[in-house]
Amino acid sequence: MESINNEQPYYVVLTGSKNNAGDFLIKHRAFRLFSDVRPDRKVIDLNSWEAFDEKTLSLVNNSKALILLGGPALQKNMYPGIYPLTQNLDQIQVPITMMGVGWKSLSGRWPDTRNYDLSESTLRLLSRIDKDDLPVSVRDYHTLNVLSTSGVRCGLMTGCPATYDLEYVGSSSLEQEEICRVAFSLGVAFLYSKSLKKQMESAILSTKALFPNAKFEVVFHHGTTESFLKTPSAKKEHLIGHQKFITWLQEKGVDYVDISGSAENLIEYYSQCDLHIGYRVHAHIFMNSISKPSVLVAEDGRGKALRDVFGGLVLDAFDSVGMGIVARIIRRLRIFDTFHTSENLVSELSGAIEYEINNGLPRISPSRGVIDSNFRVMKDYLKSLP
Repeated sequence: MESINNEQPYYVVLTGSKNNAGDFLIKHRAFRLFSDVRPDRKVIDLNSWEAFDEKTLSLVNNSKALILLGGPALQKNMYPGIYPLTQNLDQIQVPITMMGVGWKSLSGRWPDTRNYDLSESTLRLLSRIDKDDLPVSVRDYHTLNVLSTSGVRCGLMTGCPATYDLEYVGSSSLEQEEICRVAFSLGVAFLYSKSLKKQMESAILSTKALFPNAKFEVVFHHGTTESFLKTPSAKKEHLIGHQKFITWLQEKGVDYVDISGSAENLIEYYSQCDLHIGYRVHAHIFMNSISKPSVLVAEDGRGKALRDVFGGLVLDAFDSVGMGIVARIIRRLRIFDTFHTSENLVSELSGAIEYEINNGLPRISPSRGVIDSNFRVMKDYLKSLP
């Protein structure tokens, strides 16, 4: 654990990056924001999934605030499932808040925000956060409504910290350039949905065909080798599913790349791309953050909610999905597919891409201005922290 000079004011920030490149990007960009907007505060990074021991609790209680950072952490068992913290929240003697946290919903429907299932222990944590009366940063309006209906009054829709590259904030709108390199990010829902797997395969082949002269690669944000299993909470079936997909790509002659494990991998890779298409939210966020075109296919509530955050081109991967306990069990056991996908999605995706390219990116380019507007809210949030 990092030691610190007690005379230097600091925040303790709980982060959840393990293997997913997007999680590392959240931390990377958030810490850059702290450095730029709050240079008067040092930031101490701790793993969100580790409970506080006596030494950690002392470190927290000598800070200015405890900040829960990013990811879809606002879910039923947020506390103590995502954040073990301490058994007795009263042991934490400094104010608690969140930064860029999001909800976790498969369907992504707005009505789901009104009756969002949260455990009693999670509601106790939210009540404590509300009582501490600091501004609470969330990454989309759906999450903001969940907080509001759960009694948290100080929510701010700042967007995900990963959205902000300070070299691009305030820059001119996105401009279309020659497309020489295309990245197609692979989602995760195909692991438990045959229809979504088929959709992803068709989408890869159809979009690759749109760019016969460009370098085209499928991008994995999670690890694809045995070393993936060494990361916390890694599941073998997850790895097996990705490796089987790689076999399919090889059979079809489609190149792929694994960028898991760090923010630097993600930043270096996508910075070289001219266009992103696919299912990974943070690929879409990153490309928009550096004013490059991106098309997101939303496979859950994170992507669907992002449509309202800064606009852009977001298509839904499915029309409906079974919800409730029985549907979750069916998905977990892979008894049958609970997703109802549209047969038209792949052709609509290709059509949307061609339309944007042929008409000067009318839906994609306005995102830059909205991101800049959201950044002003993020700055206000950071400046108002103790």
